[in-house]
Amino acid sequence: MTKIKRFKNIFLVLLLIFILNSNATSGSHSRHNRIIKKAIALHKKLENNHHWSITGASNLGNEIFIREFGQGPKTVLIIGGIHGDEPASVIAVIKLAKQLEKNPGLIKNRAVLIPCLNPDGLSIGTRTNGNGIDINRNFPSSTWSSEYIKDHNNPGQEPVSEPETLTAVEAVNIYHPAMVIQMHQPFGAIYPDNNTPIEIAEKMSLITGFPISHDIGYTTPGSLGSFTAQHKNKIMCITYELGRVDREPDYDAVTGSLIEAINFP
Repeated sequence: MTKIKRFKNIFLVLLLIFILNSNATSGSHSRHNRIIKKAIALHKKLENNHHWSITGASNLGNEIFIREFGQGPKTVLIIGGIHGDEPASVIAVIKLAKQLEKNPGLIKNRAVLIPCLNPDGLSIGTRTNGNGIDINRNFPSSTWSSEYIKDHNNPGQEPVSEPETLTAVEAVNIYHPAMVIQMHQPFGAIYPDNNTPIEIAEKMSLITGFPISHDIGYTTPGSLGSFTAQHKNKIMCITYELGRVDREPDYDAVTGSLIEAINFP
């Protein structure tokens, strides 16, 4: 084989790889956008459902909804849509609400649900809110820092500078949760903090197949988890990563695992 033929063959192989990767990336973006549209549609329906209350508003004036289920002795606060480009986190909380609406006897404690803390980000498919701030870097804790490298981790000029963050902080102060579960993507794992009994995470892992991890791999200054960890009530916190943003998880399993967490002793 001549050098020219070898070069042509190598070029064709590289071109094929490029095309396949381009198609895969395009397909991934397309799937992600479809899931975002699905989450937006489901969240939009909450506006006309009188069972949901408005607990706050975003930078752009979009409503943040909240709903309570159960009357047990302990409260679990579950928050989805902290990052707008993680649509399955929104869908999962809404599906949990639908299950509890049909079967209120499934839980023995009180559950307080906020399906989407960042409706601005959801509407435009961005991690940040309408002000370009990463809500999960804007919580009041000793770890908060004004320094950041990537724009999508902009923590704001000061802690709780964003109305979305304030809404979450007020929910904690009003409902006094024993546990907060924050729903995220894309790592596909369950991250209990040091205040959370490992048995809770183990039950959730058994139901969903998601592994348990204690290290997300990078620092998260000013996160919701850092806020709850330093709270005077020593609030338990689980960061629930649902997997890739262009895939939807098994929502039935996720719902089952959340109910298990709500019913912790």
